[in-house]
Amino acid sequence: MSNSMDLTLDPPGTYVYTAEMALKGHRLTAFGLSLRRAHNREAFLADEAGYMGRHGLSDTEIAHVLSRDWTALIAAGGHLQAMLKVAATVGQNLWHIGAHNSGMTVEELMAICPRRISAIPGEEG
Repeated sequence: MSNSMDLTLDPPGTYVYTAEMALKGHRLTAFGLSLRRAHNREAFLADEAGYMGRHGLSDTEIAHVLSRDWTALIAAGGHLQAMLKVAATVGQNLWHIGAHNSGMTVEELMAICPRRISAIPGEEG
């Protein structure tokens, strides 16, 4: 696989997080940020739909979370940092979100990523 993927920061490939997006996704973002607390993560994992319903998410928003549709969640106004907390709670990470947004697998995205970390400063690499 080459790393010659055509990337652009111009819409529609990029979601610009505007004030309108923030207002639109306020419930999603508040829900995601609620997962900073361990007892909330436990409650969410025990009953995902019920937890989201108690946080006022719409049926569509709940469906996006249940299907791990990260692109739809961001398009619906969920802030990336808050959606990352949701992803981390369900065992995923920023690679999963990026891969979903790019329409590829995590492995495909990692293979074309131009940067690699081969050592951490202060540690032998």
